[in-house]
Amino acid sequence: MSAAAKTPLTKIEISEGKRRKLYLVPREAGQAVSTLLEGFRGRGEEGQSDWIDSLALYPDLKDPVKRAATVFHGIRLRHGLTQKEMGKKLGLHQTDVSKIEKGERPIGRNLAMRIGKALGIDYRRFL
Repeated sequence: MSAAAKTPLTKIEISEGKRRKLYLVPREAGQAVSTLLEGFRGRGEEGQSDWIDSLALYPDLKDPVKRAATVFHGIRLRHGLTQKEMGKKLGLHQTDVSKIEKGERPIGRNLAMRIGKALGIDYRRFL
């Protein structure tokens, strides 16, 4: 069993209108998000005291490379893989997986297609 599979996870739900997204994140990350959200309490629009703009919460989503890195990291965690295991699935070294997750190595079309094929997801998430 991989180390990633042993990590205690916290569920985070984000709603936008009728759309809901659920995320499973490591407990420490969940606590960090909770702490961050406390700083935004009451800053929303009238009648929405807990409203938070996603770009204020995650400014890296404006940058296409960092957005792809965030998606890549989340998908690796969702599949319960370590960086080494993910690298093996994709034919990459663990250090390359780390660089992708930090936004230091972009995900090109060929790599996106390999990720999509290896994990059974739409490769366009990374482009």
